[in-house]
Amino acid sequence: MPETRVLLVEDDPDVRNILGIVLEGEGYVVDTADTVEDAMRRLDGTRYTLVTTDWRLPDGLGSTVADRAADLGAKTLIISGYLFSIPPETAERHELLMKPMRPSEFISVVKRVLGEANLS
Repeated sequence: MPETRVLLVEDDPDVRNILGIVLEGEGYVVDTADTVEDAMRRLDGTRYTLVTTDWRLPDGLGSTVADRAADLGAKTLIISGYLFSIPPETAERHELLMKPMRPSEFISVVKRVLGEANLS
């Protein structure tokens, strides 16, 4: 079975660390970025199965990262405490998850987006 590589884009180091640990605990290979620029550089060099990004980043919007990732064939998840501010066209293209959330909620959405959700 091929590895599932995830790009986690989050500017808050504590949140990035926790979500990274949770993803790795589920067996995913995780790369991290804290800016749009860093995320775009990673997307240029690596193929990801899933890209999960905060919506508001220090140098722009995570939707820019998500759009590029989707164009490259990755599944996408945008996380934000400002979901009601996200434009409808962005909401239609990407999975959304409201902050704050429990790690178990995050993993549940990740698995659903990747088609790994338990359907029983």
